[in-house]
Amino acid sequence: MKKENILEEKEKEPVKVATIVSIISIILNLLLGISKITIGKIMGFDSVFSDGVHSTGDVLTTIIALIAVWIAAVKKNHKYNYGHERWASIASLILSIILFMTAITIISESTTSLIEQVSAIQSRHADIPETVAGSPLFWTSMGLSIASVVLKEIMFNITYFAAKKAHSTAMKADAWHQRIDALSSIAAIIALCGYYWLPENNILDPILSYPIAIMVILIAVEVFKKSSKELTDHAIDDDKMKKVKESLSKIYDLNKVKLIRSRIFSEKFYLEIFILEDCETTLKDVDEISDKIKAQLMNDFDDLKSVYVIAEPNDELHKNQEEMIR
Repeated sequence: MKKENILEEKEKEPVKVATIVSIISIILNLLLGISKITIGKIMGFDSVFSDGVHSTGDVLTTIIALIAVWIAAVKKNHKYNYGHERWASIASLILSIILFMTAITIISESTTSLIEQVSAIQSRHADIPETVAGSPLFWTSMGLSIASVVLKEIMFNITYFAAKKAHSTAMKADAWHQRIDALSSIAAIIALCGYYWLPENNILDPILSYPIAIMVILIAVEVFKKSSKELTDHAIDDDKMKKVKESLSKIYDLNKVKLIRSRIFSEKFYLEIFILEDCETTLKDVDEISDKIKAQLMNDFDDLKSVYVIAEPNDELHKNQEEMIR
């Protein structure tokens, strides 16, 4: 099979955008991460070192998100008649777990550091020499942290744009991870300033890490909830259904629509539309109506995977069945 025939035609451009953005993100994260880890280790700056570890760890989440985008875009085959999108939901679930673990690690490291700083205050022992605050490597660390905030915020916006284009929950999770790292870098900047304000016992770093950990947990919960819905055939929300009805009403009478069913399939969704047609309507006419409905909805929703239109006789028996439009 040729490489250009692997992906669904309409997914090629989104996948291309997502790939370019992910490669840039990986390169930047590696450069920032390795630099911070090196300087943080040499100078004994725990905040800079931890920030570097988080930046390097982002490479893994970006790779997982990119793999998810590629798998979800692969064409249907005899083994996967409905496509591969649910692998993307599984990837999102994995990323939510990684975010949870990141939050736990931040809390654990911050608590240990805070206990050490409090012990240092009680024993009047300075772990960091006062001269550190004015050294060249100190300013290098500060510059890296400031650059990290700017770059991470830029990468958040670019990655989020690519995620929306590719309809990828996994990439959205990775985008939010980029913003979390930007906040982590802000905490590192304040912590570095603490070496001026509290040169002997800098407790700002571990204290500021707790709200960041809470934000990580909130994002992880949101990603987990969304990916769980995608894996359990959850219906689309009321706002989305309202838009579906508005689109349908452009070319068909909603009074003749008996039932609309929806099913989320990973980052896309299916629709089943039951319509009532007069018995005199020919099969050819019903087929034309069905094609018009499908074309209208597929044109209005780029995340709509497929539409099934089921025509039933417009008589009392079918009208009075216990079914209604959502």
